Amino acid sequence: MKNPLITIIIPIYKVEQYLEKCVDSVINQEYRDLEIFLVDDGSPDKCGDICESYAKKDSRIKVIHKKNGGLSDARNVAIDVALGEYITFVDSDDYVSDDYVSTLYGLIKKNDCKLSVSGYIRFGEDDELKDDNKVIKEYVFSPENAIKEMFYQQKFDTSAWAKLYHRSLFSDGLRYPVGLLFEDLPTTYKLFQKSDKVAFSTKETYFYLRRSTSIEGSPFSQKKIDSTIKIINQLESDFSNAPQFKKALSSRILNFSFHILLSMPFDNENRLFLINKINSYRSTVIKDKEAKMRSRITCLLSYFGINNITRILKKINY
Repeated sequence: MKNPLITIIIPIYKVEQYLEKCVDSVINQEYRDLEIFLVDDGSPDKCGDICESYAKKDSRIKVIHKKNGGLSDARNVAIDVALGEYITFVDSDDYVSDDYVSTLYGLIKKNDCKLSVSGYIRFGEDDELKDDNKVIKEYVFSPENAIKEMFYQQKFDTSAWAKLYHRSLFSDGLRYPVGLLFEDLPTTYKLFQKSDKVAFSTKETYFYLRRSTSIEGSPFSQKKIDSTIKIINQLESDFSNAPQFKKALSSRILNFSFHILLSMPFDNENRLFLINKINSYRSTVIKDKEAKMRSRITCLLSYFGINNITRILKKINY
């Protein structure tokens, strides 16, 4: 049987120095039946020209030039015109292994499901990556258990990348929220909910670059806290009648709150919102043996004063 067409979507903005490595890793996939969207999200550097040069060399590549609208908007534009039976995302400052797509599709085919996830490696710009020959394990989760695993951030997280989605999961207008940062968090669990089951391999096929100029690494901004408040409110609303997710959701919201709190100035008026969230969820997380030990210890220390513990966590780059 002929392999299905798989769409790879790469949103691009101000990543001139990383783009070629990213695109090279995608066009060199073992799995060849690909549709590759390079979405130039109004990038002011030479990214647009680099995209066009790749399109001339590989007929599988389609370039979209658009006005800057953010990561969600760039993904959504490509989703709307994608022809692939399956869709996956790669961020333009990251790269993937040669078997990235074949690993994810192999999981779907083997387990007859609509969504798969692979492991990833997080690295810094000065890090040297080494092969460590880890033992590869595979798991199959129900949507409910997959969401719990994701909220606990143990085996995998809420990122859009390192996952392969059947295009039907984006039906009914499900898209990434335009205008929000951390857009994966309020979206990925909805895709999980629509899937029949979720297959996961610990095989590390995605390489995620931590850089200071990314959304995650950039300094605090009001948009960060505004997005955080909206996302936490949405999570609490969406799972308000789902007590089976209470502990896992508590862990995710608490870790998210701490993550943003650490980047905020101490005089920011929105600190109280996050502190109240931490106070609300820390007791649940401390008692939860499935929560990360680091999270449980941080919650315990927070009883000595959240401002004090955030000062300490900042110093040790928590």
